[in-house]
Amino acid sequence: MAASTPVLLIIFIFAFLPLILAEFARNKSLPTIEDFFLLSRRMPTYMVFFTVYATWMSAFAFLGASAYFYQMGPVYMTAIAWDIFFGLLFMIIGKRIWFYGKVNNYVTPTDFFRDIFGYKPLSIIITCVMVIFTIPYLQIQLSGGAYLIEVATSGLIPWRISGLIFYLIIIIYLWAGGLRAVALTDIFYGACLFISMLFIGFFMVNKAGGMEYVFATITKLNVGNVTLPGPKGNEGALLWLSMFVMVPIGALMGPQMWIRCYAVEKKTTFDIIPVFICLAAIQCIGTLLAGSTGILLVPGVSQLDKIIPVMLLKYSDEVLCTLLFCGIASSALSTANSQIHAVAAIYTIDIHKGYISRNSTEKKLVAVGKWAVLAISLIAYVLLLNNPVLIIDTGTVAMGGTAQVFVPVIGALFWSKSNGKAAAAGILSGIFVLSVLAFVTALNVTYCAALALIFNGAIFVIGSMTFKTNLPTREKIVKYKKEYDNKI
Repeated sequence: MAASTPVLLIIFIFAFLPLILAEFARNKSLPTIEDFFLLSRRMPTYMVFFTVYATWMSAFAFLGASAYFYQMGPVYMTAIAWDIFFGLLFMIIGKRIWFYGKVNNYVTPTDFFRDIFGYKPLSIIITCVMVIFTIPYLQIQLSGGAYLIEVATSGLIPWRISGLIFYLIIIIYLWAGGLRAVALTDIFYGACLFISMLFIGFFMVNKAGGMEYVFATITKLNVGNVTLPGPKGNEGALLWLSMFVMVPIGALMGPQMWIRCYAVEKKTTFDIIPVFICLAAIQCIGTLLAGSTGILLVPGVSQLDKIIPVMLLKYSDEVLCTLLFCGIASSALSTANSQIHAVAAIYTIDIHKGYISRNSTEKKLVAVGKWAVLAISLIAYVLLLNNPVLIIDTGTVAMGGTAQVFVPVIGALFWSKSNGKAAAAGILSGIFVLSVLAFVTALNVTYCAALALIFNGAIFVIGSMTFKTNLPTREKIVKYKKEYDNKI
């Protein structure tokens, strides 16, 4: 069945509204690195909330969450708890990263480690981890969004074409306004995904006969659908706890969140944002209802990431379905734009300025950053064409990788005995353990990430106690901590 005019009009408006916002951003932009990548470190609180929220709520949190509830029972309700934990981490760790960045003019995560530890191999490792584990996570965002547009248009716009269109739009508004354009579009995307997530849950549960009927029925089918350790008996408290710890840490350590911490204007923002993140956690009710309802309405779905699209196609009209598909796509695009922007910053500052052209002018670096946006988008698109991915597992592995950076961050902020060599050894060990366990064993990916982080931490502590103390590193850790305690 061909896509109707209203469907195409909705998709057109959804796709091109960000370009209008980009024009507003372009008019206020300055030709400086700080403005293009950090909004001149003057991002207001309301904008910080929307861009942090929209970046945090990815396709993993929308499509992946419903798949968890559908297949694994209530273990994903840990999402409400990890939203709270993420907010606390943003307040405690994020505020310190912001202060250190403001005082020392950091732009990328690597700047933080380069300054404090002064160990070049560690800086290289950080850069590699940030890029290698961000690209796959970027890939799943556009994979989910592109698939939805193909379905909404009944194949008139194939997923390869819709994916390309999304990349081109992101490139255009990033090129025009940098982080300012990203933050403005995230206000639009954030509102869309929040409303859609809640609406889909209540809409589908109503179609299935009401909340009481749905949960009574799925309980009769298998009590594991509503209680731990889940319908298969292996998704219990340990998995709940592992996800609670790993997902927020991995998300906070992603380069896009470092950029947001650096860009904040006022310290009070870090005290306010956690409250709003916790309030926004009610969105999890939507994915809980959608995933649970799917057990009744669409049993036996093999591609778990597509549960919500399958239900909407079956139980809603084409206009409502398209509107909600755009809401789901918002979760993907709002994370993708931030990741492309963050990796472009890493290339521009850590690679181009660090190794290729150390004496580049400000204007030249801004131009490099814009071309990096284009190149990174092209690479991600080519990877998407050749390797479509499963949202749940890919997202968890990606956050498990960036989470390994958390150990030396805590060391640099709080422990004067921290050592750059130990940090490098710990991260490499953690990545090795994560890779082996995730790709060789049958362990749940979240367990793999948690074990890798524990191993990483042990190596870091042992190494810092064993290796010769680096006096400049110790002095900086003590000095920066004292400055923070005195001024914040």
